[in-house]
Amino acid sequence: MLLLIGIWAFVLFTGTTSDTVSFTDFEFGDTTDPNVIIPESLSNSENQPEVHEEANQRLHQLTTKQVAGFAEINTNTNGRQVYYIETGTGHIFSIDLETRNQERVSATTIPLASKGAITPNGKHVLIQSNTGTRGQFVVGTLTDGSDRLSNVPLEQDIVSFAATVDNNFIIAVTEGNGLAVLVYEPITDQLIPQFTIPFREASIRWHHTAVGPHIVYPKATSRLEGYVYSYLNGVVTRHNATGYGLSAVGSSAAVIYSAVDGERYTTYSLATDQLISNNTPVTLIPEKCLFTRTSDTTAICGATLDEPPYLMPDPWYQGRVVLNDSLWEYNTNSQSARLLVFPESATGRQIDLINPQLGPDDQHFYFQNKVDQTLWMYQYKNTFN
Repeated sequence: MLLLIGIWAFVLFTGTTSDTVSFTDFEFGDTTDPNVIIPESLSNSENQPEVHEEANQRLHQLTTKQVAGFAEINTNTNGRQVYYIETGTGHIFSIDLETRNQERVSATTIPLASKGAITPNGKHVLIQSNTGTRGQFVVGTLTDGSDRLSNVPLEQDIVSFAATVDNNFIIAVTEGNGLAVLVYEPITDQLIPQFTIPFREASIRWHHTAVGPHIVYPKATSRLEGYVYSYLNGVVTRHNATGYGLSAVGSSAAVIYSAVDGERYTTYSLATDQLISNNTPVTLIPEKCLFTRTSDTTAICGATLDEPPYLMPDPWYQGRVVLNDSLWEYNTNSQSARLLVFPESATGRQIDLINPQLGPDDQHFYFQNKVDQTLWMYQYKNTFN
């Protein structure tokens, strides 16, 4: 009997030797560390009050309105702010990150505004009104002393877009059977070609610079096999990452991708100079992940500890599955994943994380809740460096 108890205790506290990674692989460290937020099921409950208080200080819901786009803005006059575009109206609001005061900076209505991007200087916005084939696009410029946008329509058939660190926009437009990627300069009203993608049904994870690397893969479905490409300075590289239901996110150093392996949704990491992938310690939907700007081997991700449903990611895309995410920090070099915060434990709200975005210095990790499209922020500290 004592021998059986000893074996049981060894398995419980050291994990298993199977290919599936146990909780002991997450390297949580001391649970009293205020940067490590562990749900009650994974920690001693006597440590919870201190951790909860710290989590509430770091995790903030910034809006109750639905948000179509957002960006952290840093100006010499107004300090650090977040600008966001209100869904439906296209009105633009600012949030002071110190006082949390909100102010409307643009009252120009963009009917049916559904998606938007804002340049880091807060001067220009690209807003999509309506969706699909009925989508229309306008670039607006904010001027000091006015709450009106000066708008310029873009006539191209845009399928994806983002703002870049040099206060321009990078866009993908249909061209023949594929896509053309261009940089739009709002100051000069010029379009500058960058590269082409040889297929239309592409998902693009934009880098914060125009040169990239930008991660491209066919739109994910569990019924079709996908591949991962990266574009850096207009040069394409195909990575050794394939699978059904594949989606990906990447940096100059690594790619994180998930795909259906047999009947199981599985996540891998692949160094960009290697051919062999590693299983990640946490199963991730890559759309919930973003590599930090200060470390190209560290990503912040939303992930649930529950077993992913069969035929992912289709049920999540279609809204038939709602996930209850925690925030994780994952390092592709050390293959370590550390729990940052469990929003439901910290705030009482369940978060199905989408649209991750970092501020320019990685101090603030922004995301939306897919359930209600509200904007959230986590004050981030890199624990791997």
